[in-house]
Amino acid sequence: MLTFPSPRLPVVRCLLLLALLCVGASPVALAQAEGNPADAVDADEAAMAERLAACAICHGENGEGRRGAEYYPHLSGKPAGYLFDQLRGFRDGRRHYAQMSWLLRFTDDGYLRRIADFYAAQPPQVKAVEPAVAMDPALRRRAEQLVYEGDPGRELPACVACHGQALTGMEPGIPALVGLPVDYLIAQLGAWRVDVRRGAEPDCMAHVARGLADTDLRSVATWLSRHTPPSDGQPLPAGSLDLPLPCGGAAAQGPTP
Repeated sequence: MLTFPSPRLPVVRCLLLLALLCVGASPVALAQAEGNPADAVDADEAAMAERLAACAICHGENGEGRRGAEYYPHLSGKPAGYLFDQLRGFRDGRRHYAQMSWLLRFTDDGYLRRIADFYAAQPPQVKAVEPAVAMDPALRRRAEQLVYEGDPGRELPACVACHGQALTGMEPGIPALVGLPVDYLIAQLGAWRVDVRRGAEPDCMAHVARGLADTDLRSVATWLSRHTPPSDGQPLPAGSLDLPLPCGGAAAQGPTP
């Protein structure tokens, strides 16, 4: 039976995360910004980086992810609309990870948008995160079939049909599938299967996850975690793909105007 791990973070660490997330601009930065609008903008950006030190503990200084952190994905370079929707999902109960939900429970949409915009503007994570160990040839062929062709018999579209040929996602709401740890990918697909993770309706990923056999789910996750995309790694512009399924997440709200 395929199992889906549920990692936990110590309570003391959660308290530290909350303290960091809520910190504002330093007195020095604010003093330097007085009387000069341009300096005020710089100080605000510096303050944002200080606040997001909380996120850096698990997701890396610039949201690039951490090697060996199996359940904490990279955030950098993902579409701002997708990141904003996921942050709201943790806050509002559509995604369930206790530490994230606890950290965000009193955070308003405006601040969640600022977090999403910050990480979307960072250079994308484009490197494979798992060692390039050879997969079983049959499992690799099956994974590549699902990624590039899908499985019409199971009503499963190809991954590239929604996430792009380079699997780097599409603005405003479809994320990259590459640069993610295999255990994280397995856990998220499993969460969709059992209704622990829910996307905006119609929830196309729930349909996909429920249509995958256990061996297919693990094979695709393994293949994706070892796949290195092109070096630019940017998501496609909005409207670049004609999606094969109705998908509420594809219309996630974009970055702050």
